[in-house]
Amino acid sequence: MEHLKKSLPNLLTFCNLALGVTAICLLIQDNSLAIRRLACLFVCLGVACDVLDGFLARRLQAVTETGKQLDSFADLVTFGVAPITIFLSGLHSFSWYMLPVLLIYPLAGALRLARFNLRGHDNYFIGLPVTAAGFVLAAVLLLKSFLGAYTESFMLFYLLLAFVLSLMMVSRIRVKHLFKK
Repeated sequence: MEHLKKSLPNLLTFCNLALGVTAICLLIQDNSLAIRRLACLFVCLGVACDVLDGFLARRLQAVTETGKQLDSFADLVTFGVAPITIFLSGLHSFSWYMLPVLLIYPLAGALRLARFNLRGHDNYFIGLPVTAAGFVLAAVLLLKSFLGAYTESFMLFYLLLAFVLSLMMVSRIRVKHLFKK
């Protein structure tokens, strides 16, 4: 029973990763509006899994180096790659100028996660967590899915938002943990 209790945080981390991978796979097969909305919801559910896995790991004294690394892999997929994939699946055409921003976002997320893994445990994050950035991007896409098709101005807004979030992730700003004492 003790082993099961200690495995619960990693199980939630795998759920987070499964949600991100599933969102991406569904979008590859079908880029319909319903699937894009579902993918956005999967990213939001991933947030819940990410918050709970860290909370439970600390609460159950089950924090491990393996869990920390798994969490970062899951976060990169669900919050770094999936929101960009959702955006791309809603495009009718792809312009060259989009590529740098769409690459910078997951790269900034990866750098942010690597820096986090090398730091000790503090009561704050350095840089905006990729979970928060991914949630913002997915929430914007979900909201837009109810307001109509992508317009040129929305696409520029989304790219600017992704760029600003990228800068915030790699910045040195301190962001307080929500669920730490």
